[in-house]
Amino acid sequence: MTPNILRRSARFACLLLIPVLASFAVPTIYAQNGEMPLTGSSDALALFKQGREKAENLEDAGTLFDQAVQKDPNFAFGYLFAGRTTGETQKHLATAVSLADKVSPGEREWIMAASEQSKGNAAARLAHLEQLLKLHPGDKRVHSQMGLYYRNAAGDDSKALMHFNEATKIDKNYAPAYNNIGYSSLDLGRNKEAEAAFKTYIELIPNNPNPYDSYAEFLMRSGKFDDSLKYYNLALAKDPTFHDSYRGMGNNYAYKGEYAKSRQAYQTILDKSTNAGRRNQAATSIINSWIIEGNFAKAVEANQARIEAAEKAGDTPAQGGLHNLAVFLSIEAGDMEGAARHLAAAATLAGDPSLPAAQKGNRDFAVQLQRARLLGARGDFTAARTELEAAQKFAVSSGNPGPSRTYNLFAGMLELQQKNYVKANEHFAKANQLDPFVWYYQALAYEGAGDAKAANALYRKVADWNRLDTSNYFFVRPRAMAKLKK
Repeated sequence: MTPNILRRSARFACLLLIPVLASFAVPTIYAQNGEMPLTGSSDALALFKQGREKAENLEDAGTLFDQAVQKDPNFAFGYLFAGRTTGETQKHLATAVSLADKVSPGEREWIMAASEQSKGNAAARLAHLEQLLKLHPGDKRVHSQMGLYYRNAAGDDSKALMHFNEATKIDKNYAPAYNNIGYSSLDLGRNKEAEAAFKTYIELIPNNPNPYDSYAEFLMRSGKFDDSLKYYNLALAKDPTFHDSYRGMGNNYAYKGEYAKSRQAYQTILDKSTNAGRRNQAATSIINSWIIEGNFAKAVEANQARIEAAEKAGDTPAQGGLHNLAVFLSIEAGDMEGAARHLAAAATLAGDPSLPAAQKGNRDFAVQLQRARLLGARGDFTAARTELEAAQKFAVSSGNPGPSRTYNLFAGMLELQQKNYVKANEHFAKANQLDPFVWYYQALAYEGAGDAKAANALYRKVADWNRLDTSNYFFVRPRAMAKLKK
């Protein structure tokens, strides 16, 4: 399983990346090992350490972090991890920030990096992480945090790999680092190095399910779907409650075209898991299974059930993301009126005063993009372009690469609709070059411009990607495969 919390979120949502690979231990241990000291009572630190043993290996830490801050209400660093089971992550992050001046310099930098991340400010987050690394260059977990930043925020697996490798130089038995090395190597196309890292990961913690899950994902991404299913089953044999492996199994079945089996696997998570994050991902995966099958009406229906559940739970942020997703799905289902209804709901939720004011720009940006997509689908290209120009202003002012890349994706799609192929690919070149959704639309533009060779290379790249499901990838994979058959 890849150690990236954002992999289980909708592309349209804005979530806080909880620092799973965190620094947990008694301060005297850190003093001996050159690691960052923690400021907290001994009872709180003991609970925190127990949470680490689970969280670092991507197991469910339950309420251990919440118990830690209950033992010591001034345990600032602990609040970064508390609230994961109660849905109060943002509240606890605010508490951590309020206590940041009462802890060690390293803890303060880590806390402020998490705070900036929650605001979507990648540049400020990096500045705090760089200062943290200067304070604690011998901390393997600090290097892991830097690695996660470069992988998830900057899309730079080469730099990420450098930090993950440094973590293993500090501690050659630090198992989570090998998992990270495996995924960054795999993303860089270094399959031999990736496989070696995953096998080392298995050797270091052979009784833990996650190494088998990670190796199963490696096999899936290599197109070895039946072998991958074998290792997902091995993960479940180690721990029958490691329900994320059912997601991988469902993905393998989807790639084999066995869609009913894929939904059965995802449904198992809904039936057996008590972890809210896993259950939400399973519900999303069920939607994705309808998308890859090409049944958008069923995808809309499944997504509507999620919207209703979020409304019942009073989860306003989730509602906004799901309504934006519904716009996309409704357009593909040919239901423009339904798309308009969901767009109106998303726009209303974006302005909800109960949501963090600092993220309103991001929420409005997501709505503007979906409005442009709907206008383009209706053939109103002038209005769509006006909407995108407004979105571009936010993307530029944000100072972050993410919004600019997303703007260019939607701008390219609008140009593609008008058969402006060269202009479309000028935008796509500035979009996220690690996203198969972008590759597919780049291929369409190349094909429209008459460059069949470039188009087919990208269609093949999309078809062979075989990652854990996202709505974007499950949308483009079957379309790319159909293009290759032609």
